[in-house]
Amino acid sequence: MSVLSEPSVALVFGSELSVPSVALVIEKVGTIGGVTPWQKRARLVMAAVAIGVIVVVAYTLRPREEAAPPKKIEGLDPNAAAQVIGGQAIQWKGERQSIRIEFEGQTTSKEGESKLHGVKIVTDNREGRSYTVTGKEAFIGQQNSFYDVRGDVKLETSDGLTANGQQATYVDAEKIVRVPGAVTFTRGRMTGSGVGFTYDEQRDIMSILEQADVKFAAEGDAGAMAFTSGVFTHARRDRYMRLENTLHIDREGQQIDATESTVRLFPDRDEPDYLELRGGSKITGGPKDKAMKSMAANDINIDYAEDGRTMQNATLAGSAEIELVPKQGSAGQKLAGNFMEIGLEPDGSVRSVSTRDNVTATLPATKDTAARTIKSTAMTAAGNAEGLNQMAFTEGVEYREAATKTQGGRIAKAKSLEASLDPAAGALQVARFSGKFDFTDGPMRAFSNDATYNVTAGTLALSGKEITPAIRDESLTLLAESIDVTLDPRKMIAKGNVRSTLLPPKKAAGNAQATKRPALLGDKDPVNILSATLTYDEAKKTAEYTGARLFQGATSINADKLTLDETKGDLSASGKVVTNLEIKNKQAEAAARPKPTIGRAETFTYADDTRMATYTTNAQFDGDQGHLSAGKLELQLAKAENSLDKLEATTAVTAVVDKRTVTGSRLIHSPAEDNYIVHGAPVRMVDADCQETSGKTLTFWKASDRVLVDGNNEVRTQTKGGGKCAATPPK
Repeated sequence: MSVLSEPSVALVFGSELSVPSVALVIEKVGTIGGVTPWQKRARLVMAAVAIGVIVVVAYTLRPREEAAPPKKIEGLDPNAAAQVIGGQAIQWKGERQSIRIEFEGQTTSKEGESKLHGVKIVTDNREGRSYTVTGKEAFIGQQNSFYDVRGDVKLETSDGLTANGQQATYVDAEKIVRVPGAVTFTRGRMTGSGVGFTYDEQRDIMSILEQADVKFAAEGDAGAMAFTSGVFTHARRDRYMRLENTLHIDREGQQIDATESTVRLFPDRDEPDYLELRGGSKITGGPKDKAMKSMAANDINIDYAEDGRTMQNATLAGSAEIELVPKQGSAGQKLAGNFMEIGLEPDGSVRSVSTRDNVTATLPATKDTAARTIKSTAMTAAGNAEGLNQMAFTEGVEYREAATKTQGGRIAKAKSLEASLDPAAGALQVARFSGKFDFTDGPMRAFSNDATYNVTAGTLALSGKEITPAIRDESLTLLAESIDVTLDPRKMIAKGNVRSTLLPPKKAAGNAQATKRPALLGDKDPVNILSATLTYDEAKKTAEYTGARLFQGATSINADKLTLDETKGDLSASGKVVTNLEIKNKQAEAAARPKPTIGRAETFTYADDTRMATYTTNAQFDGDQGHLSAGKLELQLAKAENSLDKLEATTAVTAVVDKRTVTGSRLIHSPAEDNYIVHGAPVRMVDADCQETSGKTLTFWKASDRVLVDGNNEVRTQTKGGGKCAATPPK
């Protein structure tokens, strides 16, 4: 390595010219950067020349006539031991120029410290790039090992970087330019400012150390960007940018925030190819983000398309949450989980979402539906240009539906859930639950293995063999092979081995209509009904059973079809009706249990307001009152209890009472009088001894043999004797 010093104007030492001063001048020349052998030889030559000069000077100074003193050079530093005006120093490494230092002046203090003025330092690094540093003054280390430039410092590189500050230092061993304090810079379409600046010439890395404020102007297809952060690093050769200590990025309206970030750039341009955000990361969509309104997580990775602006894939880790742009209404879907992966289409729409751990999906309310929240361990979703249209939740699903003015909140739990959505509105349309389904709608609870909740229709379908579908509320429990429920107003259709239990009615709350159980049944014990099907209408408060068997204690009703009206307390049955009713006997002892009364007919009705029970078509009745058959049987019950006030049979009446058989067209039985009044044309009675009595009207008493026959002029009343009966009358 060699250094050549070339003073271009003058060398001055001391305040006055003298021989010693001239010798000092010669000694100082070429001291910048060290002494080489050829310089030593040059010094010998210069020394010889100096000796000649001394002789000439001595001759010149011999005593003679007095002359005017020489003029002093203006602008010299009185504190300097030596001063050079104009010069340059060049450092060579091999045959290549490494550093060239140009300066307008150099001063050396009496303490031996040298300072350059109006300095320009040109460096050529090993990668073929060069940079230039200019400033008002500079301190240069031995062998140019370091320099310190101060005052209006400017750094310019051959590839377009320009930085301005008040000081710059360089250490040759590390090949890094450092600019402390405030700095501004430009490079192509990038401009910025900050506090503290470094430039690594070997790696071509520029860094702002504090208060970085960087902007990229739009140029061609490249969009505008703006960065603020504590630290900003631009690695031009390695193609990345690094932002640290709380950052904010604005990309044409898209806002990006995080604690730190690495932006991997395309090889040919300063556009993001891949974005890594770490710590409190959040991206709020800009005008070009058609589907993604915002995303947030501890850490976010974004893979961009070739244009550097369209997101292709996103990975969110740690408290991840995204909100989609609503296309209808004021709110979009919100999805959250601990880890999330998102795939997007070129038009910005969401193609897929996968998330796990503490998953929450919030679906917006519409004018017809309430907001929905779904939680689970894992979720996947798929969509198209219109929006997400499918979601699948697994492991510990919990569905919640907010209350509205007309309905309470609803909750559903299951192992998994497959949801179909309206992609435009983002609202849930159909939810298909599987595995230990548990649904709560106010007082109603529903259970099954599988369930389909049609939100649009407001229906719930329960099915599955692993867990028998069941409904429970304050008034009933219901089990069946399948149950279809319309939630509001409540309707239910149960099919297959239906088992329902009507619980004792409770007092209605507020203005709600009370449930009225038929007084024919007791109001303190449950009523059990087995059937093939059940259809229940809450608005009408009617329940219809097919293939039904109702029982409560000793009371039972079997029929092909059974209907309960809970507004009136009425009951009706049809098709092979068989009833077993507990009807009290007022004349019996108080502790005596009522004897069973069995009725049969094609139809049976009970009207609670009139307390009338009616059997129609092939009606039969067996009890304390005897065995009766007729086209129609009516039981008038007492108002306060299930005791018989009157029994009336009409059309083809046959009554067998205490071995007396009576036939007629109409029979009236009064338990209070303990008598039977039979009308007919004629009435016939055959007693146990086969004695027959006939007439138009016949009255007899159960507890005695008394018979009253009331004849008239048209029909003769007669009694026939006869011995024992040939055959037992049919029953």
